[in-house]
Amino acid sequence: MPVSAWAQTGDTPPVLDIPAKDLGDARKYVLFHKPGVTAAQAEADLAFCWRFLARGVQRRAPGFVPWHRADAPRQAPYAVNPYGLVGDAIGAIIAGPLDRSVRQSRLYRCMLPRGYVRYRTSETVWKQLNSDDAARSIRLQALIAAGPNPPTPRVAP
Repeated sequence: MPVSAWAQTGDTPPVLDIPAKDLGDARKYVLFHKPGVTAAQAEADLAFCWRFLARGVQRRAPGFVPWHRADAPRQAPYAVNPYGLVGDAIGAIIAGPLDRSVRQSRLYRCMLPRGYVRYRTSETVWKQLNSDDAARSIRLQALIAAGPNPPTPRVAP
């Protein structure tokens, strides 16, 4: 990435030249690149795909709701969680990895058909590129996507 492009954004670029021993899981920690794309087009593509990412607590609507008559009023159950304390503990353990997995698969399904290729990266760089500030994350990833090929191994689709 030319220094001038990074200077315009005010962001410090992450070091992409990561030793093989420090690379994270190829299914989890990746960044996108597309030869010949401009930073503006990459930012537009990422912004479009970013809107499909899960944010906050995801609640699922029931798959089937009969609409024959109005529901009778019911008393609210005492316990909100039918799985109890053990269920809460297990849910807390798997919530982070599950959310990241859903997030990654949605981003892959949106970016790969647009011609972007995935490259491996470390967990540290991935976290820097996927912060809570969505606008900054999109901008950083777009600059990397439009820059030179990353020096890390390419991930097959």
